[in-house]
Amino acid sequence: MNIYTYNGNIEHLKAFDNDYQLKSMYTPPINNQRRPLKKISERTCRFCGKKSNETTFKGKPHIISRLFGNNSGVSDFECDKCNNHFSGFESDMANFLGLNRSVNALGLQTPPTFKSYDGNIVAKKNSFNGFEGIEIESNKEGVIQKLDGGIIEFNVIHNPYIPINIFKCLLKIALTVIPAVEVDNYKLCFDFLMENKNEAYFAQHAKQIHKGLSGFNVKFPYVLIFKKRNLESKLPSHWIKLYYQDSYIQFYIPYHKDDEVIVKGEEISYPLCPPLIFADTQPQGIAKNYEKLDLSSNIMTKGKTSKLNLTFDENLLREGSNNNQEKHNSDNFNSDEIIKIFLTKNSGLLGE
Repeated sequence: MNIYTYNGNIEHLKAFDNDYQLKSMYTPPINNQRRPLKKISERTCRFCGKKSNETTFKGKPHIISRLFGNNSGVSDFECDKCNNHFSGFESDMANFLGLNRSVNALGLQTPPTFKSYDGNIVAKKNSFNGFEGIEIESNKEGVIQKLDGGIIEFNVIHNPYIPINIFKCLLKIALTVIPAVEVDNYKLCFDFLMENKNEAYFAQHAKQIHKGLSGFNVKFPYVLIFKKRNLESKLPSHWIKLYYQDSYIQFYIPYHKDDEVIVKGEEISYPLCPPLIFADTQPQGIAKNYEKLDLSSNIMTKGKTSKLNLTFDENLLREGSNNNQEKHNSDNFNSDEIIKIFLTKNSGLLGE
């Protein structure tokens, strides 16, 4: 199996490969077969620097937050106090991921319950005709719209979150997966993450977060770590690419001690890595639905709305409409009025 990108993104990959090389990859253990951990008496926290005689290591902190998908990868270099500190960022991350986190959990883990900020959309685990799935329901007429061409569309109002905390959550993952030899090179990042030092300088880098759909689903989240080829260039030393569910997030780690300092407000030009795919043959197509995120604000967002589109086979709905009218001998059934959607990974439901 080789690493490819879509044939429509090959030139983008060549441009990125000119400046960066893949140095390592973190994948969580499969089937809960965790890697051997250090004895508690031998542990030192990567984030606060304290040893086991100065702090406690009772918990099992995840290397990649389980918000990005079920995984069993745990750390032996994060103490309980620091783990508790980071948990404050994760509630914001859960709200940032929103309904997509529930929908993309289908078939991989128990979908978490989601309720929109205005209460108009609720998604939760349920079953229908014996099939497990997720039920998305609206308690307000007209929120879920059926459009022409087999499209169901509705807007979801996100629960509030603080953008800079999303950046901190991502940065924490980056500082967890980088090799131990690189830790001392990112002292400024650790100071920012633990004590919020130099927030104004980190805020400009929190505007350089890139998110997109990968075009495939992953069972477990994983991280690719890239390092620049020319250590004298002005480019950031490391790029991180986190794959989860059907998406990816990529960003650079700022302020490596050997990097040229970027002046506040200064912009640099850098290449981006398109989705990388482990496959036997060259995948066709081109990566789509890419966006640049600004996570620099420390003010809580309110009322942020995203649109969700689902496609379906209109013929199935027509058949259901006809059967319903015959069964109830009524003309009141209107398939345009949708208040509830059931999603499942089990194709056997179509035979019902």
